[in-house]
Amino acid sequence: MSEKIFEQAAAWLDAGEPVALATVVRIFGSSSQPLGARMAMTTGNRFVGAVSGGCVETDVYETAMVVLRRGAPLMLHYQQVDDPLIEIGLNCEGKIDVLVEPLTPDTLLVHAERAPQRHVNVTVCTPGKPSAPDVRHARIEGDGRAEPPLPDAIVRDGLAALRSDRPQTVSYDDGRVALFEPVLPPPTLLIFGADEAAVPLVRFAKLLGFRTVVTDGRAAFATRAKHPDADEVIAAWPDEVVTRVDVSDRTYVVSLNHEPRFEDAMLHALAGHEVAYIGAIGKRVRHLERVERAAAAGLDLSQFPTIHTPIGLDIGGKSPEEIALSIIAEIVAVKNGRPGGMLVTPLETSALPQVSS
Repeated sequence: MSEKIFEQAAAWLDAGEPVALATVVRIFGSSSQPLGARMAMTTGNRFVGAVSGGCVETDVYETAMVVLRRGAPLMLHYQQVDDPLIEIGLNCEGKIDVLVEPLTPDTLLVHAERAPQRHVNVTVCTPGKPSAPDVRHARIEGDGRAEPPLPDAIVRDGLAALRSDRPQTVSYDDGRVALFEPVLPPPTLLIFGADEAAVPLVRFAKLLGFRTVVTDGRAAFATRAKHPDADEVIAAWPDEVVTRVDVSDRTYVVSLNHEPRFEDAMLHALAGHEVAYIGAIGKRVRHLERVERAAAAGLDLSQFPTIHTPIGLDIGGKSPEEIALSIIAEIVAVKNGRPGGMLVTPLETSALPQVSS
């Protein structure tokens, strides 16, 4: 979403229009938008993005127009409001700080440029006049180099955020607040087996920002005509596939192949590579057979992350689309470090007030 916001902001700047940028730099409790959520705004009631669930955007836009006239940033503070006479506030039980600043080409360059290497974008807010902070934007590379230079403590915290792959806010004793936003290459979904479910799986994954690769040893199945949405389609045996794809700790592997020879070849080809996830279709008894074959071939499966099999969350999926949905849901849960269960238990549901018809 941020890429689209910066693309629109760049278009406005290129057209000579003033642009203000709003960023959620701190969250206390819960929030409908994540840390780093943004809005880009220009005159004529034009904006893109959001910083809440629609509760405060009007006030943020009005503030943005003030910021553009003054040429100086403002820090806004929002929290839940129970008084119906007060129109501006959050619906959720939390508080957010929103930085609104004039967007300059230099700031746009820091946040919008997509470098291939891992780095952290940093927004540092230093208290100035009431609600009017001094704002500094910088980039910290994976080796610790900061451009422009930053204090050692901020660089250290930035590298910690990069390792966690999560946006973070750190408050310092001198009142400074730093928002760290890791920027990493997109995760790769590597699908072995050009099965019917691969088609919707690729579509779901691309919506979530994955680079998608579909592979199959059968040339008639691994075709661009059958998988038009995939970033790459490879008709090859797994040992060749891993030489053509950058397999890393940001690679999520899905096996949709029913042929044990191909699946065994996949595991042997992945040996020695660090991957984030492996999921495979088939019943549990099939996995036991997989383990036996690996042991007989001298392949240590403990080098891999847990092989999720049967693959996917249990949503009762039968169609290719439902199966694909269950698979990508499980992958997202693993990626986010979550168990992937329901947010409410049946017991909690039964205790809710029932609505009569």
